[in-house]
This record gives sequence, C-alpha cells and structure tokens, in this order.
Amino acid sequence: MIRDTAVFLWTEAYAARRRIAALLVGFALLPGLLVVGTMGFDQTLPEDVPVGIAPADAETTADDLTVTRGGVALLGTPVEYETEEAALRGLDREEVYLVVLVPPDVLDDESTTEFRMVWHGSAVPLIEAIGLLEAVLSVELSSFLPGEVDVIHEQRGTELTLSEYLIPTGTTLFVLVVGLLFVPYDVMTDRQVLDRIRHQSRLEAFVAAKLLFYTLMMGIVLAAIALANVWMEYRVAPLRVETATAVGLLFLSTAAVGLGIAFLLGLNRTALFANLGVLIGLVGLGSLMYPVGFFSSTRMEIARSLPPHYLAIVIRGHLVRGDEFSLYADWYRFIGVYVVGCLGFCWGCIRTHEWRR
Repeated sequence: MIRDTAVFLWTEAYAARRRIAALLVGFALLPGLLVVGTMGFDQTLPEDVPVGIAPADAETTADDLTVTRGGVALLGTPVEYETEEAALRGLDREEVYLVVLVPPDVLDDESTTEFRMVWHGSAVPLIEAIGLLEAVLSVELSSFLPGEVDVIHEQRGTELTLSEYLIPTGTTLFVLVVGLLFVPYDVMTDRQVLDRIRHQSRLEAFVAAKLLFYTLMMGIVLAAIALANVWMEYRVAPLRVETATAVGLLFLSTAAVGLGIAFLLGLNRTALFANLGVLIGLVGLGSLMYPVGFFSSTRMEIARSLPPHYLAIVIRGHLVRGDEFSLYADWYRFIGVYVVGCLGFCWGCIRTHEWRR
C-alpha cells in the first residue's frame, strides 16, 4: 500500500499543474486576504465570560472562596481552582477568561480587602470591557462583604489587536471549509475512475494520497499567511512547528470525516450538503468564532465536547501566544486518539462503499 500511495501522491502532484490557478487562489491568495481582512472587526464586545477563582496565598480559606464565588457569579460561571498556578494555567488555556485571586480574611470588616483580577492580553474581546468588569466585580463583592473592597486588574501576556486575534479563527474556519467541502468535492470529480482504481489498486491508497497531498498544502497556507504578515506586521507565528502540527491535525481529521461522509453517501451531491451541515454545526456550536463561555451554558458544554474546539484553542495558542506543546500535552493525547478515530471512520466508509459496489 505504501508504494501505491507514493504513486498516487506523485500523480496528484503532477495533476495539480492543470488546476494550479485554483490551488493558488484557494491555498495562497485567500489565506493572505484573510490576514488583511481581519482589520474590519475592531468593534466587537463580549457578553459573558467564565471566571476562575483561586486563593491568593496559603492563608485563604474555603469560606473566603465560597463568599467570593457568590460575588463573582454575576460575571459568569465561577470555576474554582486549588492554586493560583492552576488558575493561571487555565487562563492560558482559555478554560476561563478572568481569574479572581482571593485574599485571606475577606469577612474582616475592619480592613480593606484587595482582590486581584487577572486577564490575558490575548483575550481581545475583553479588552474594552475590562474596566466595566472590574467595576461590576467591585460592586458585587461589596454587597457580599462587610468591609471595603478594592479590585485591581492585572494583564497576563502580550495584549493583541482584534485583527491578530482573528487570524487563527479565520485559519481554523478555512481549514474546516477545505476539509469538509473542497477535498470531498475533489474526490467526487474523480469518481469516474474510481472503479478502475479499485480493480488495479486500492481506494485506501488513493484516499491516503489525497489526504497527504492536501495536508502538505496546509504548509502553503501558513506560508501565505506569513508572507501577508510581512506587510501587516502582526504578532503571529504561522511558521512554527507547533502551529503547523495543530493545523495539520485539524485538517487531517476534518478531511477524513468529510471524505468518510462522501463515500458513505455514494459520492453524490447529498454528501456535500451533509458536510455543509457538519460545517455549520461546528461553527455554530463549537465556539470557534469566539471563546467558549461567551454564550449560553448549554452551548459551552456542547463546545467542550467537540475536539475541533480544542484544536481551535491550540491553534490560537501556538499562532498568537507562542505556546509550547507542553501546555496542551493532555489535550494532544486525546486529539491524537480523535484523529486516529476520524481516519478509522474514513476507512470504514470506504470499505462500505466498496462492499456496495
């Protein structure tokens, strides 16, 4: 099968010359325009955020955390952490978008209680609302506590522009569109020769070559983003190994699912509509456009059950925050299982298609 895959990969690369214009537009021009087009989204504000709560030092008690939790509830769903380090790690991984560090003796009515509200500079939709959130938190905590309350906010990491923030979002959407619509359509255009391939070789080798070819094409997408960024000078890192890995895994899993659905539905137009439905579902429920927690708690739970949601966060972390693999080590383990599962689904659908023939 390896030899057949190599032959099909060479054939795919050679045949690409006939559609070089379409490939350049799809994989080079559009990603470059994506970088430029993010300038139009500078006025978007969030509605809600999940908030982490953690002790500011070892003397903070469980009662201190419980009282603070009640005051934080108006800002969003409180998420309690055992240590400040764990809370800040959750902030870096977008598990929460604010962290409130609780001092000891919050019920002491003879002194001013100082809370620290930490936010990440890459959480761009929060930037314009930080002052308001600080004021709301101060009022709410004052209503719960007997003494005076002082809330100070601290920024963690580099503050990005909204355009920089939206580049990984647009990259994720582009990968989903190509994987669910473009690649299945490309295979469907070859369905006239699939019977001959099935008798002379294996469909799995043909599909493997397609997946490998377009996964490698993601490198051109990232190169195009980097080239456009020479002019825009955004603080993004599309050519890092971590970024390429996350984008490649998202594309490989998405294209495998898209091709699996296409073969399962007989390589006809119905498959494209089904894949379009999957795409709409992922975009609408996967919290890809904006971070999880900006909408209802139900949508938050749905998003956190979808592996593409985590891949979108990982891509954003590598691309704009410069995060290392180690920050998402546990996520990468289940992402690997997910990718293997998607490839298995695709293989099973190909076998089902062959059995029907």
